[in-house]
Amino acid sequence: MVSLRDFRLGAAVLAAELLVSVAYLLTSSNVVQYAVYELFAAVALAAVLWAVRLYRPRPALPWLVFVAGIALFMVGDVLTYTYPHWESPSPADGFYLAAYPLFAAMAVMLIASSGGYRRVGAIADGLIVTLAFAVFQWVFVMSPALHAHGPLAGRIVVGGLYPFMDILLLGAYAGFFASPAWRTPAFAFLVAGTAMQLLGDEGTGIAGPSRNLTGTWAAVPWALSYVFWALAVLHPSMRDLSRPARTAARHVSNWRIASLAAALLTVPVARLIGDVRGRPIGVWVVAALGSALAVLVLARLTGILRALERIRAREEAARLSVEAARHQLVEQNARLIEADKLKDEFVALVSHDLRTPLTSIIGYVELALDENDAPLDEERRGFLEVVTRSADRLLRLVDDLLLAARVQSGRLMLNLEDLDLASLCEQAVLEMHARAEQKGVTLAAHGDARVVVQGDRRRLLQLLDNLVSNAIKFTPGGGHVDVVVAGKDAHATIEVLDTGIGVEPGEEERIFDRFYRSPGTATAQVQGSGLGLFIARAVVEAHGGTISAARRSEGGSVFRLELPLRVSSPTPELVA
Repeated sequence: MVSLRDFRLGAAVLAAELLVSVAYLLTSSNVVQYAVYELFAAVALAAVLWAVRLYRPRPALPWLVFVAGIALFMVGDVLTYTYPHWESPSPADGFYLAAYPLFAAMAVMLIASSGGYRRVGAIADGLIVTLAFAVFQWVFVMSPALHAHGPLAGRIVVGGLYPFMDILLLGAYAGFFASPAWRTPAFAFLVAGTAMQLLGDEGTGIAGPSRNLTGTWAAVPWALSYVFWALAVLHPSMRDLSRPARTAARHVSNWRIASLAAALLTVPVARLIGDVRGRPIGVWVVAALGSALAVLVLARLTGILRALERIRAREEAARLSVEAARHQLVEQNARLIEADKLKDEFVALVSHDLRTPLTSIIGYVELALDENDAPLDEERRGFLEVVTRSADRLLRLVDDLLLAARVQSGRLMLNLEDLDLASLCEQAVLEMHARAEQKGVTLAAHGDARVVVQGDRRRLLQLLDNLVSNAIKFTPGGGHVDVVVAGKDAHATIEVLDTGIGVEPGEEERIFDRFYRSPGTATAQVQGSGLGLFIARAVVEAHGGTISAARRSEGGSVFRLELPLRVSSPTPELVA
């Protein structure tokens, strides 16, 4: 975004030219007025060259052509001032008329470099504006000049060539609306300068037989054109005049409809003014221009309507496509829900069928290990102890799968009773003490002596076992795990703190997802099913509480539980 600070040089030039313009307006000296006028032209020429070097627009050729046009104007001014009594056609006219095509070519090259010439509709709008201007040029400038008295060559130059060059210049700049350049400050200054040039031409009747630069207010618009051109090139947005065009607008603006309506009214209005002023209008020429205008406006309206129809057709096709995709998504979601339900039912069924033989295996192994029946040697006892541990582990996994299936189906049952949470935490620590000691981890329970809550003993013990066993698994030897219990107001809190690998940043919520395994667990080669924390959260939420995980600043993790002292729902079946 270009700010006002980027335009400090242009503002300084404008202030200096405004001060110098006082000399032009107040002095009666033709020499001073001519000097000021040519100073403005020289500043504009130098500003273009400076801007090309400073801002390095791509392409630079249009601006060099612009410099050539200003230089031709300056040569024409010198000849006009030196030989003020020359009648048209004069050598000065040749330089002036040669400059107009260069100004028009500069505009066309900028439009072409922006890709705007590919937008047929915008170019058609420019042609309509140009033809509307041509109607007024013919009625009020060209026709009266061509029918005036005097040498034919002079009438052709004054009444034909100069107005035609104005039409050409306007048509070239109207094409800028085919590109995004018209939104820039540089474009506004450039158009203002060109408008001043056209105003000077129209106001003086193309300067009569000569272009008077001194002793008259008619030359002020020409002087202002140089000022605005200097401001245009000194503004940094001059680089954007050749920026590639954006996508065409997808709606018809009010100004476009108004401009088309005004174009259709051009011929009647010009005819009315001509009749009131008693001027010949050249019926055949006006009729031809009016017919061309009507055809262009009709073609433009047809193009707009067809474009709107294409847009509506695309929108309808897109709507149908979105609707079809929505239906397809609904069907796929229904199939996924059904597949997920079948999967949970399958897991529950298989887990239930696995639990029975596992219980039997564990029972018979315990009988085999009983010393009262028959003594076992150390090797066979070791084998049976491995079988016991593996069967216990598999049974816990089956229980977790069954509980996860119940949670997913909303069938998590709670048997509520009043429990001492501190005593429950001490029991969980006691049961995990052997595992912690085997790994070399210090395990301890701390906190209030008695915190009574309403809960399910079995589920809360399962929750604590999952959290404490996880803390032990992820804490290296020599570390410590602490379980802290506290009661406050209507809530009880439990914090399980460890000095292990810690929760990875960004995984504070994901670790509670079903079957989620942190990359850190794979790196540490820690075994697990990814169900422990999922079940822990389900149990906590079933009790109306919350659970969160965080990384400790001193290293390790902290899992914090908040449980209400009383479960709000009286029903024993809670949906997780």
